[in-house]
Amino acid sequence: MPTYTSGAINEVLIGTGVLYVADRTLSGLAFPADSSGAWGAVDTAKWRDIGYSEDGWTLEMDRTFEDILVAEEVDPIKTIKTAQEARLMGELSQASLKNLSIAMGQSDAFVSEDDSNFASGYDVVNAPLTNEFTELAGLLITEGPAGADRHVQMPRMVSVGAFSMSHAKAPQKVVIATEFKLLVPDAAGVNVGNPGGKFKLFRIVDNTNDTTTFDVN
Repeated sequence: MPTYTSGAINEVLIGTGVLYVADRTLSGLAFPADSSGAWGAVDTAKWRDIGYSEDGWTLEMDRTFEDILVAEEVDPIKTIKTAQEARLMGELSQASLKNLSIAMGQSDAFVSEDDSNFASGYDVVNAPLTNEFTELAGLLITEGPAGADRHVQMPRMVSVGAFSMSHAKAPQKVVIATEFKLLVPDAAGVNVGNPGGKFKLFRIVDNTNDTTTFDVN
């Protein structure tokens, strides 16, 4: 007799999502909250949609486990987690100075528009100093199961890794390789709470009141 999976088609997700970033030290910064069963609007005065990406965004978590061994057993009797690292990775397809600043580990504020130190009508971003980087907050909005809108809330992250921007022959476009490392937040800035007494690296929330599919990129 054939056996078939009872898989749920509406839990197979498609789409790239929309990534917002903000300087996590901004006063009053907060993730969108519930508003009568719907997600509240993103405060675009503080959060910025960084635009098109090359292949969307990948949230990745590496965990290191170490086995506890004893002489009397061939197999480990216990395993413990000794390290953990979460990252958000992608490539930016919009090579604006603000996006370049983010990819280099800075914030939008490092872009000087109509720069008085250079000349009127010029915008400038400088490479960061060796010890200069900005802690950001990230919000990735994607499709969730059964049309739910999913928010991936990342309260504290830093742009790390190699900065790469290639100007090449058409039809190749300029893309900016970007990698954010997620850090443990604290009570002083935006966070997702501390269930169990420890602030969490990120939180994923599905609004199941929304059943409209394909309403997010």
